[in-house]
Amino acid sequence: MRAILNFATIALIAAGPAPVAAAPRPPVRVGCPADAVSRVESAVIGRLIRRYTVCAGTLPIRDPAGTVRASIFYTAYLLDGAARNRPLSFVWNGGPGADSRLLQFHALAPKTLQHGALADNAASALPASDLVFVDPVGTGFSRPKTPADGASFYRTTGDIAAMAQFVRNFRDVYRRGGAPTYLVGESFGTWRAAGVAEALIDAGEPLAGIALISGGIPLGDGEDRALMRALSLPNRTATALALGTLAPALQANPQAALAEAENWARSVYRGALTDPAALGAAARAEVIQRLARYQGLSPTTIDAKTLWVSPRQFRMGLIPAEPRDIFDMRKPVAHLETAADDKAVLAFYRQTLGYRDGRYAGIEEAGPDVGGQWEYDQTPVTPESLARALAGEGPPSASQPWTLRAMQKAPRLRAWVAEGRYDSLNSCAGNAATVAALPPGVAARFTLRCYAGGHMMYEDAAVKTRFGRDLADFLAR
Repeated sequence: MRAILNFATIALIAAGPAPVAAAPRPPVRVGCPADAVSRVESAVIGRLIRRYTVCAGTLPIRDPAGTVRASIFYTAYLLDGAARNRPLSFVWNGGPGADSRLLQFHALAPKTLQHGALADNAASALPASDLVFVDPVGTGFSRPKTPADGASFYRTTGDIAAMAQFVRNFRDVYRRGGAPTYLVGESFGTWRAAGVAEALIDAGEPLAGIALISGGIPLGDGEDRALMRALSLPNRTATALALGTLAPALQANPQAALAEAENWARSVYRGALTDPAALGAAARAEVIQRLARYQGLSPTTIDAKTLWVSPRQFRMGLIPAEPRDIFDMRKPVAHLETAADDKAVLAFYRQTLGYRDGRYAGIEEAGPDVGGQWEYDQTPVTPESLARALAGEGPPSASQPWTLRAMQKAPRLRAWVAEGRYDSLNSCAGNAATVAALPPGVAARFTLRCYAGGHMMYEDAAVKTRFGRDLADFLAR
């Protein structure tokens, strides 16, 4: 670029005096709609001071007859001085029944919680994309019009329809129809992101990409379950290595141990899980010994018939005196003290922004029991799928193949997938195998990331920086 400017300068000098340059345009000041509260703030992000506008408010969700059935609360961070066609990302957490606090105040917003107070987040994704954090109906400040209306939204299909309507409404109200749009979901939020992506594409709405965090890749129930179970082994080996419970030979070279475990899972364990009854006594005993070796478990804890250790059994058996956490298997089960964080979040809305409406579910009041009322109506709940859910293998019924259908319908749609190495609910190796089995034209549009963290990998300070940088890079493209 410097060379181009130099050549241009020489040309102007040769041509004579340059005309007077037009006055630079003033920075674009982003405005919020009249019914939303707003505040101009700044934060140091990526070593630069970034000015931005925070907009917090609600948008109505209507039924087919046009009657308002719910209001969905959002917190939007819009970079000042930027064009209206810069990327726009809608962000959901999971549950179902979780508000937007985790990804917003722990990972991606310009200010995140640090020691019970909000402070500048150097890893925020705001420089790459405007960010809209969304509270599903029944969470945060979002509510159904009446308690009876809640049933329409406390279900997978109703949730997806409501969120697709919300995205369309937001882009209309904020006049961002031309912005490259991204959908970002964590855990159950990956179902939202993938389902909403297909719904928007079916409605002719442009979409640039989806980011799927700690929820796998929603593709329905067509996966090779034996392979996915086998590929949960590297996560468990990594956990045992972190806790120092493996044999000294494995502990001495963690990378080699992980590679060895994954290779064995693919070449031997997958077949054993596919048809355990076909194994003779000697082969069965060898599998049990290898499982014990790579998981740090006693061989007596392994089911000799199925050769499978469920996520729950692993978490309970690794260190029996201290069962491991479902979200980060390195850590013991514990109830975290969140009072200081909750106080800081509420102060942000009530004092900093001056938002006065409603009561924040989960902080100011219990709110509706969204998770307890949730209906998984996207596919049937079967005895087998319910048993898997009770053993810690995900929701009580399979997703729809939203991701594949969306990417086939929109040939330029891209996907970014992130997992934590110590998460009991997902698998980095499993994601790689899933993408490898997709049609080549679809698989090429995936970016996979694996982090040395748990379900909320950004809770580790070092991982948070890399996570934010990687996601920002995806959104900026």
